[in-house]
Amino acid sequence: MALADPQSITVGSVVSLPRTETGVTQGKYTSADGTISLLVSHQQAKGRRRSLSKASRTKVSTNVLTDVKSEIGAVINISIDRPAVGFTEAELIELCTGAFGWLTAGTNANLKKVLGLES
Repeated sequence: MALADPQSITVGSVVSLPRTETGVTQGKYTSADGTISLLVSHQQAKGRRRSLSKASRTKVSTNVLTDVKSEIGAVINISIDRPAVGFTEAELIELCTGAFGWLTAGTNANLKKVLGLES
């Protein structure tokens, strides 16, 4: 079953992401200008299942030392790896919600720490 087309993501403002690629176990959604994309894929192997949501953003940036412009990118991967059986959907949702809540609590306090290379 496929996700709805288009998907949307809020990166500063809401960005519409029409489906640009379809596969048996994945779908890719890309903004009209090509700078923001979302890839959702799934793998099954050795009694485990992995679901990946990958949000990407590119932009043109100027190197302050050389004054050369080039395209740069950033990616966030959310990977959910679990055994094929044993955890309920509700238990996995609790784990995801807890992790996202920890990261974003207190106006993104822990996210800011992680981005600042704290561990």
